[in-house]
Amino acid sequence: MSLSKFEHVKVTGISTVVPEKEINIYDEAQYYDNNIKKIDRMRKMVGFWKRRVVDYDVTPSDLGIQAAEILIKEMNIDKSSIDALVYMCQKPDFQAPATSFYIHNKLGLSQQCAVFDVNQGCPAWIYGLWLSSQMIEAGTCKKVLLIAADTPSTGMDPADRISAPVFGDGGTATLIEWSDKKVESFYNIETVSKDYEAIMTPVSGQRCKFNLGKTEDYKLFHDLLTNPIETPFGNKLTVFNGYMDGIAVFNFTISVVPENIKELMKYASMKYNDFIGLCLHQANKQIIQAVGDAVGFEREKVPYAAFENYGNNTMCSIPTTINHVYSEEITGQSSKVICSGFGNGLACASVILELDHIYSSGIVNYKKPDDFMTREKYLDYWKNKLSGNNN
Repeated sequence: MSLSKFEHVKVTGISTVVPEKEINIYDEAQYYDNNIKKIDRMRKMVGFWKRRVVDYDVTPSDLGIQAAEILIKEMNIDKSSIDALVYMCQKPDFQAPATSFYIHNKLGLSQQCAVFDVNQGCPAWIYGLWLSSQMIEAGTCKKVLLIAADTPSTGMDPADRISAPVFGDGGTATLIEWSDKKVESFYNIETVSKDYEAIMTPVSGQRCKFNLGKTEDYKLFHDLLTNPIETPFGNKLTVFNGYMDGIAVFNFTISVVPENIKELMKYASMKYNDFIGLCLHQANKQIIQAVGDAVGFEREKVPYAAFENYGNNTMCSIPTTINHVYSEEITGQSSKVICSGFGNGLACASVILELDHIYSSGIVNYKKPDDFMTREKYLDYWKNKLSGNNN
């Protein structure tokens, strides 16, 4: 296991932004034969209730930028003091350049601020903290702005009852800083890449690319897109959709994650009562409770309220949980939390953090800015730019 410790890195602020649009599972009764009792059972077992989803033209970076703007404003952060911007994402705005350059420009950060994207899934927030902590502890940065954002709902068929009720969208920003005072944080990171296909979008990059200018490639692309494959669960997917082997993921979660957390607690010489809570990636109620039980935490200290209210917003789900459940504790006192994210890769990343009177935004609804660029505006902009008509 990859165990590590930092002694002079502190988290000073966490903000979370979610879309305003809310979908309630009871409003989708048509997918459950209009059987309210069936919906009640699903809510009791899996934790389905409400989720937040973006308008189709809103990207993850839009949510992340607004979360960062809240952090900068409310914490009165001098933008020139931010030494690095780390953007954790699965859905970049464009293939090149990295979306972090776009975010850097929108936020008005300094020319001396280093930026980069990291392609990660559900454990991304903890991976980002780990990377940021290394930069700070090494002395190369004093302040790092970590942004993680995802919109898994986009492109999802609402009739797909396997995935659609699970996923919500969100963006989060975290400020990580050097501390002269000793502040300990502990990490445990594991990679089980033999099962990397368990969560995957099979056709999404250069492994299987299409030249749509060629007739044969265009026909193949169109055929794959318009002829979905029926899965053993009865829903229909194309090779462009996300794929998940639920059994493999569940087995990984139950076998790897509890042991990862236990090993981290042993490494840090801490016990269950040292923490205000175990903040798990909000996969669903069943998984959260199963992992919490296996680690030995009392259920009231393993919340799944973020999943119930916002859905599984992947890499944002842990900071969403912190800001939804523990906002008062972390702003009013020094509190320790233990967190674990798990998913794509397959990977598990756990962390023990001391959150001492930090800034917590709670949960903020996303508002489109006045200069929001819709898809149509974006395409018009580039048509004009390519034709030389943009000034």
